[in-house]
Amino acid sequence: MRHALRIIHAADCHLDAPCRSLSPGTRAAVDASARAAFEDLVTLAIDRRADALVIAGDLFDGDTVRVATAMWLADALERATTAGVTVIVTTGNHDPSSGCAALHRVRWPTESFHLVGGATPVTIEVAGATIVAAGHEAAREARNLVASFPPARPEVTTIGVVHAHVASARSSHDRYAPCDAADLAAVGYSYWALGHVHRAQPIAGDRPASYSGALQGRDFGETGAKGALVITIDDVGLVDTVHVTLARVRWEEIDLRDALGDVRTIHDLVSLVEPAFDTLRSAPDARPDQEWVLRVRLAGACAIQAELSSPDALSELAAVLCERLGALDVVVVDDGIASTVNLASYRGQDHVLGLALELLDVAGLDDAALDELVPLTLAGAPADPIERRAYVRGLLRGLDGAVATALLADGAR
Repeated sequence: MRHALRIIHAADCHLDAPCRSLSPGTRAAVDASARAAFEDLVTLAIDRRADALVIAGDLFDGDTVRVATAMWLADALERATTAGVTVIVTTGNHDPSSGCAALHRVRWPTESFHLVGGATPVTIEVAGATIVAAGHEAAREARNLVASFPPARPEVTTIGVVHAHVASARSSHDRYAPCDAADLAAVGYSYWALGHVHRAQPIAGDRPASYSGALQGRDFGETGAKGALVITIDDVGLVDTVHVTLARVRWEEIDLRDALGDVRTIHDLVSLVEPAFDTLRSAPDARPDQEWVLRVRLAGACAIQAELSSPDALSELAAVLCERLGALDVVVVDDGIASTVNLASYRGQDHVLGLALELLDVAGLDDAALDELVPLTLAGAPADPIERRAYVRGLLRGLDGAVATALLADGAR
């Protein structure tokens, strides 16, 4: 006979993982959000009266864990088990059982808690249902762990928990513990709680299976809402899945590539960013207290290319956007902003712009010509000749559009 079951499915918490941001304030906010998200994860399990909280691998980011984190984590998990929630944690490629000392630095709960670190599946009975879990023993698990899971018993609600790469997942992650949707379906489980892929997504197939995604994004490779899944399975086996956003800091991109055709001033550009951000902020999966780290990507022909041609100008624009949007941090990236001037029509022509473009082309290709054009005492340039040329060419990159704008503007006066 099937029993109704509710689990909270999380994975890839990566506690104490570094945040890849140059801003100290952003790093501190992400670190605090990661801990707060885990606290909210436990609260979610208690408030929803979950039978189990399952964490499908990579609770830790690596071998080390801070003393404060180890003590806090023990208290958080104890809060869940004391409230009657069974907690099941499996190991992943970042915290394998044979190579992660952090696993031994935490005082795990002594009741209603299971740490699964072996590749051989472990069966755990929870509220009349069965949860089967396996973990990574080594950092580079090449075996198909799912292939060793036992078949479900007829009419018994059975959940599989594993950190694995499913072939059909939208992911650029390494193929550790590889399997496919057919492997998941073969054992007849009611649901598969998956970890490893940081983007929350269902896996198409004959049996319900999902990645919960990371608990907290830490760079622009982890955009979107991050949190956990509430999985409810009724007594006839129907599965309901609801994603709950837990991370307070969210990474997002605003893509304005090839959207700059009507931009004539910086105000025009800011006016493009603001409604795009409003759309993100009003999304159903955004928290009301969400903090935002934004990357604005610019590319294409733009009338103010010259104003945006230097890193300092992009940094100033980012600072303005950060203040106007109320974001935690903003980065503006030049992915190929081009001049609206047709440079090809001036190349090789008897025109001051044609000469300037020729000089830039020569400097980009001819080392001797570059050395003649650039003074030896150029501020900020490395002393080594090879490094110096690379530095100068970096400064010249994209300068043809700025030169064209300036020269043509002077000619029009």
